[in-house]
Amino acid sequence: MTEPAHLKGGSLTFIEVLATSVALIGPSMTPILIAPYMFANAGNGTWLAYVFGGAMLIFVAFNINQFARRSSAAGSMYGYVAENLGATWGAIAGWTLLWAYGFVAAAVLGAMGSFLDTLLGTFGVHVPAIALVALVAVVAWQAAYRGVQVSAIVMLVLETISVIVICVLVGIVLFTHGATIDSNQLSVKGGFPGGIGLAIATAIFSFVGFESATAFGAEAKAPLVTIPRAVIGSVIFASVFFIVATYAEIVGFGHAGKSLGQETFPLGTLVQAYNIGFLRVPLLIGALSSAFSVCLACITTAGRIAYAMALTKLLPPVFAGIEPRNDTPNVSVTVVTAVTLLVALASLAGGVAPVDIFNNCGTLSSFGFILIYALISIAAFVYVRRLGEHRWIDLTVSVLALAFLIVPAVTLFYPVPAPPQRYFAYYFLAFLAFGWVWFTMRRKAEAVS
Repeated sequence: MTEPAHLKGGSLTFIEVLATSVALIGPSMTPILIAPYMFANAGNGTWLAYVFGGAMLIFVAFNINQFARRSSAAGSMYGYVAENLGATWGAIAGWTLLWAYGFVAAAVLGAMGSFLDTLLGTFGVHVPAIALVALVAVVAWQAAYRGVQVSAIVMLVLETISVIVICVLVGIVLFTHGATIDSNQLSVKGGFPGGIGLAIATAIFSFVGFESATAFGAEAKAPLVTIPRAVIGSVIFASVFFIVATYAEIVGFGHAGKSLGQETFPLGTLVQAYNIGFLRVPLLIGALSSAFSVCLACITTAGRIAYAMALTKLLPPVFAGIEPRNDTPNVSVTVVTAVTLLVALASLAGGVAPVDIFNNCGTLSSFGFILIYALISIAAFVYVRRLGEHRWIDLTVSVLALAFLIVPAVTLFYPVPAPPQRYFAYYFLAFLAFGWVWFTMRRKAEAVS
């Protein structure tokens, strides 16, 4: 009898796992595309939203690491919840992760359409956005299909280039104005406190992906050490980068006499204002690199979540298929890519602008990440208590994580957002209801057989 194929164990180093987490965060996307929306809500308090968001996710990361430093398995975010809160909540957790990663991938496909249009327009070339989005989705699928090692290396290289270019611009802006502190940002003027809650919800979109390392427990070297370090390391790196980059952007726009909240490509405006326009094209290329690496990481990670769910029979067994040459979950990766591409193409066909696809799909993904982070925070304390290793600090960390998560959760519902965002909560609830019905039917069918 032929042995079933498995993921390639012990094949990923700490750097490769960290690269996957950082790439899925896509830190370059925040100063390039998310910062204007943050500033429109929080004003000069944008940096504070990232301080709050970073602190919140560090608590979530501590809860994730309660599991990661004791056990590892492919798709383990889903597994952590299932093992400690029961099969129903575990199914909801896996279903929620597929929603979250899928919509992040669709969001960055929209972003790439916008960036490609701007970049090609610089050279007088115009290509339909639908064709561009389809092309990059196919390239990402091929990279994920061929193997996670290739994916990790590509993501590390692309995101490193993008971050370096942004750091050069940040350094020029801060050096130009000397070692002075922007007093307006210390007093958080403009937009605060009214929009800080919504800005924090947006900050979650900036950070999502730090937990993606947990999906590679079956493939990492020394996973009980590698995975926890990657989880915490990615949050810390992203927090520092976001705070410094957005601070510098606000400083730069203040001196340039322009409004950051009205920009669609803020770093492009900054390079013109500081007479370093030669960085405009590298920044656009960096933006594309970052968006592509996020898309690639989403497809790679979601594919492994679907693979893990198939192993527990929550999804059809075909999703557990492994491509023997590269040891990758080829069926899951292919289906995830196809669904993600369909969302992006349907939006474009419906007349939605690429930048609006990014904003809408990013907001939709936030529902999923807030729920899974809350479930993990509850499951973490249940887990250590079941082991008889719980301490008062463990309960405190879980409670603080949940308390922090309440702030962005509320702002997604109240005040009631304008259309189409006001309907997003109902879409998410309908998706959860469909998943619950599906999983219930699957269990009944298994029981009968």
